[in-house]
Formats: sequence, structure tokens, C-alpha cells
Amino acid sequence: MESQKNWLADDVLREQLGDAYARQSDAERERCAELLEAIRRSGDVRLDVVANDSRGWLVTVCAADFPGALSLIVGLLTANNLDIVNADIFTLRLPESASARRSRRRKSGQPATLEPAPPHRLLFDRFELRAPSDLNPTFWKRFRADLETLLGAPEGPREELVGDVIERVSATIRALGPRGQRLLPLDLAVTNAPPAPTQLSVRSVDTPGFLFAFANALAGVTLNVERAEIRTVAGEARDTFWVTDLAGRPLVDERQIHELRVATTLIKQFTYLLPRSPNPGQALRQFKALISQMLSRPEWTSDFANLASPAVLETLAEVMGVSQFLWEDFLRLQHESLFPLLVDVPALARGPTRQGLRDELDRSLGRATSPNEKVRLLNAFKDREMFRIDLRHITGHSQFEEFSRELSRLADIAVEVAAELVADDLRSRYGTPTLADGRDCPSVICALGKFGGEELGFGSDLELLVAYERQGFTTGPHRIANSEYFERLTQGLLQTLSARQEGIFEIDLRLRPHGRAGALATSLDGFERYYTAGGDAQPFERLAMVRLRPIAGEGDLAERIRQARNRFVYSGAPLDVENIRHLRQRQATELVPRGKLNVKYSPGGVVDVEYFVQSWQITVGARDESVRVTNTREAIARLMSRGYLAEGLVREIELTYRFLRQLIDALRVVRGNAKDLTLPPEHSREFAYLAQRLGVADAHALADAITARMAFARSLWENVAPAT
Repeated sequence: MESQKNWLADDVLREQLGDAYARQSDAERERCAELLEAIRRSGDVRLDVVANDSRGWLVTVCAADFPGALSLIVGLLTANNLDIVNADIFTLRLPESASARRSRRRKSGQPATLEPAPPHRLLFDRFELRAPSDLNPTFWKRFRADLETLLGAPEGPREELVGDVIERVSATIRALGPRGQRLLPLDLAVTNAPPAPTQLSVRSVDTPGFLFAFANALAGVTLNVERAEIRTVAGEARDTFWVTDLAGRPLVDERQIHELRVATTLIKQFTYLLPRSPNPGQALRQFKALISQMLSRPEWTSDFANLASPAVLETLAEVMGVSQFLWEDFLRLQHESLFPLLVDVPALARGPTRQGLRDELDRSLGRATSPNEKVRLLNAFKDREMFRIDLRHITGHSQFEEFSRELSRLADIAVEVAAELVADDLRSRYGTPTLADGRDCPSVICALGKFGGEELGFGSDLELLVAYERQGFTTGPHRIANSEYFERLTQGLLQTLSARQEGIFEIDLRLRPHGRAGALATSLDGFERYYTAGGDAQPFERLAMVRLRPIAGEGDLAERIRQARNRFVYSGAPLDVENIRHLRQRQATELVPRGKLNVKYSPGGVVDVEYFVQSWQITVGARDESVRVTNTREAIARLMSRGYLAEGLVREIELTYRFLRQLIDALRVVRGNAKDLTLPPEHSREFAYLAQRLGVADAHALADAITARMAFARSLWENVAPAT
């Protein structure tokens, strides 16, 4: 019976491996056949290592081929800081008949058994490598084990191993340090001569990580590298790839060829700039997704000239290396409308004004032909502008405080316009809400929490309170009570403003009177009854009302709400400090998983700073109106300028508050989750990402900073309680 060894005859190997095989000595060709013959099933791996000199090595890898195998091999080489000087990479195809056959084995006295079919595609890769130092046999033993684990793993577990390879590659790339900002000169040619694979020639400066990124990106789409020649001449990379679709056919469609050229150019330039990324590993993973999008959406390539500019590629590297959820929004939700923001780098330098945002939104809504279309356009505008504001901050065009103000400004307009759209719909059905004397019933929407303080960050929700003047009825055609009208208006707000992900610009009404048990909207009289000395408001709600800020409404109702708030918050009645301490203990116990550290609610979390500042505002605000501000940092400054807090204490409060807020934002950016503010373990990869995002030297330094800042925040309540 014909065996695989018969198939791997010398003339067959000469035909498939060409000059690279023919140039070998007889002994080398015999060794080549032995390595290939040993690949009997998927998961078999053979590695041959020969030293050229103390730092030069000739390494041959044979294994069953599969999409992405090349990226794993070159990734492992790059991760171990092995420089690929030259390489010959092949895919060998077994005849279908040979792949389908089973070889039989018979033991004495036993029936014949069947072996699994040998793989019908084998990879044969030879690398000429340079190492930074001499490598001993122990290194190669470990390398062989790693390679066998990668290439022999089932497809599911292999995905997790790919992530580890990417992280190791990124560590090597990061160690190179930032490169210059100029793009590389690049000579790229495509030759097509069916039925032969499409030939792609790339000539440019050698960039570590290019071969890995190229193979990794193509593995995610319907393209495969059948063969490659990697050559390095005087520091210049001269690489040739033979590319097919997954069926082994050349790329005959001109659109496919154009996309391949665009993708190759981007990958080459991107890997050159990759060391500038805060997190090269994440950037590599997300860049693969970008290439997949490009090759599936031909219209993207029309923007190639803009996309390939140095500033845009640097922006790409920063965004992909910082924010997972922001980049996923770009790829999956609104890439068509967000792409222009990405390539318009000069626009990132300009912060949005409130009037500019409102004018742009009004122009967009003016093109709508239906109420549903207006809702869609409002949310598209909100998400697009949120992306631009996030992008400005990630790329360093806005500092933390400016970033918070810009997000809050956008939220003000989004809520205001959403309320207008909902009111238009309600009036068409129920008429206008009126008072007993026939006047229109005014209403007001107030922001609370970080929204009220204009301190929104990545993933912040929108805490709102909706109030109207008093009871009455609408004018028709179907009359309903004002209470029902404004209940429906609040429900409409919840349905109109969509959240990209849970917690991100998501409306939160829990700070309204009576919380979840109360009506969605409250009358002025109900507001005054609840927030009064004998009302039902809890002591902690005095703290919450400090940051109440009217953002939309008619008439003088906003001022009357503010005055009612002042009578409650700044009444001069002593603050129940023990009740606040008890609340903090409950938060730390009930809202934080056992054994975890939550940056918001654990002892020393950011709410300790906020509650402390608000308690001082409440205590002195009864006699000094200048401290009645909603922004925490502004309140700290005013408490110091008026002599209530010492300058040294204020400096530590400001540093701690800023640090904890930035830590929360970094957690949300790195994790892509607005709700989970528990810190990852200090020795985890995620914790290392936090250190990179915050610009801290390393994970240990970040852990020390967190310990110190949270200890100080905790001490504010333990040792420096406000005067009563």
C-alpha cells in the first residue's frame, strides 16, 4: 500500500519546494523528507535547529497546516526576540487520494486497526535567525515545547494561546521604544498569473512584528499565505508572498487585489508605529479586526490616502492600544459615520462648544422625515460626538477636566433635545399640560451626581430628576393629568436615549424622591415636601442634592427647585456624620465582593472624597453661598480660598480625587465595562494595562499609589470630620 513516504518522493518535493529544496545538500534533503514524513496527524510538530554560529541559527518547522499557523510560528519567534533574517515558507498539498486513505497496522494475533488520515496540507518553514545572545539547549527545549503547544492545541483553546503570543510579541515591540513619526518608504508590487497564487512583493525597511501582524491579519479573513520568501539585505526587508483564497485559488478580482495592497501597506506602516501604542498587544488584536472590516467593506479603501497618513496611523495605534470598548463601538456600531472622525486629525484639536453642538444637531434633525428618524439621528449624533470626545482625550488633545466638561455638555444637549422630541409626540396625542388658571405647566429636568457636577467620564451614567410645577390636565385631544403626562415624558426619555452599552450614558432615576418606589416625575410641591426637615429624605440625600443642576426647562421653575434644594441642603441643621459613616460601611460591605477592592465603594474609594467635600459644603454653605457649587474640584478650591480647608490638605485632596477618578476611567477603558470598578489582581495582565494607561512606571508602582491614595481618602472621615 502506498504510504505518505512514497508520496514524499524526491521529485515531488523538488516540484513543490522548488529552488529552496534543490539548493540543499543530499543530507539536508533527506532530513527534510524525514521531518515531513513524521507529520502523520493534526497536532504533530517537528522542529530542527542547527547553529550557524554563536548567535545565528537555521530553524526548520514542519506541522499540519491550518489558517493562522504561520502567525503563531513567527509570533513565537518574535516573542523570543529572534530576528528573522531570511525565511522560506511553504504549504505542501497532499493529493486528495493520499489524504483519504488509511494505513493499516496489524499486531500479531490481532485484527488490523485504522490510523487517522494524515493531514492534506503540511507547512514547511525554514528560518535563518539572529539572536541577541547565545542560546543554550535549554532555550530550544522550551521553545520546542511552546511550539508544540501552540500548533497542537484544538481550535478553541488555541485562541487563548494566541492571546498569550500577542502579549509576548507586544512586550518585545514595546522594548524597542517609540520610533520616529515619519512613515516608511514602501515599494509594493502585485503579480497575477493564474493558476499560480497571487504574488505580492514588499520592499521596505525591516520592521519587527510585520510578518507576525501580516500573517495574523490575513488569518482572520479569507486569504492564506501559501508560500513566502523573507530576505533581509543591508537592513532592508525584501519579502515576497504567494497568496490565495482558502480554496487555494489566486486572487483574480481586481477589487481583492486592491484591498490586499491597501491592507499590506497599512500593516507595514502600523507595525512601524506600533511601539508608540500604550498597549501594543491590544492594538495588534484590534488591528486584525480593522483589517477584517476593510477586506469585507471595499468602500473603506477609497479613504486609503487619509488612512495611511502618519497622524491617522498614530491615532489608530493609540485608540486600539487604549480602549477596547471604544474601538469595538467604532468597528461594530457606527464605522461608516465614525470613520471620518478618525481620519480628520485636525478636528481632534478643537473642543466642541455647546452652541456648536446644538446647531449641528438641529441641522441633522431638520433633514428627518419622521419622529422615529429624529430619534435615530439624535442617538447617532450622540454616539458620534461621544466617540470624538473620547478620541480627543485618548490622543491627548484634552486633559481630564476638559474631557469631563465636554461629555457633560454633550449630555446636556442630548437630554434637552430628547425631552423636546418626547414632548412633541405627547402633545400631538394629549395636548399641552396646563394649570388650573389655564397657564402652561412648566417642567424642569435636573442633573445629579457626576452629571450634575459636570464631571462625567468614560462610561458614566446620567442621573436625572424630572419635576413639574403642579397638578392639572392636558388640553386634549385625549386629556390626562399632568402627573401622568410627565410620567410618560420621563418614560419617553428612557426609551429615546439609547445606551451604547450598559451604564454608558444610561439614564438613572434612582435619586428622585422615594427612589425606585416613587413616581418617575415629581411636582414642585412633592419635591418640597420630600426635601424638608420633616420630610422623608434620608441624611445621605442632602449630599446628593449638593450636585443638583437644572439643565432643561421653562420659566422660573428651575430657580424655584434650586431654592427648595437650598432650604433643605443648606438649612444650617447639623449633618448626621455618623449616618454617613454607617452608609459608607454598608456600601463597602454590600456593594463590594468579598476580598475585592472597589475604587468607588471600598474604604478609601472616590465617594469618600466626594462625601467629605459635600459635607463641608453643607456645613459652611448655610452662611457662605460661594461654596454652593456642583463641581467637586471647584468646591475644593472655594473651600480653600475661603479659609475652610488648609492649603496642604486641599493639595492632597485634589491629588487623591484626580487620581481615583482617572483610575476609574482607566478601569472602564481597559475593561470595557462601566459597572465593574473592582481592581484586578496586582500581578494580572489587566493590572499591567492600568499602569500603562495611567502612565505609571509599572504594576508595583501603581499598587503603591492606590494604597497610598485610598488610605488618605479613608482618613478624611476617620480623622478630619467637618465642623458641625
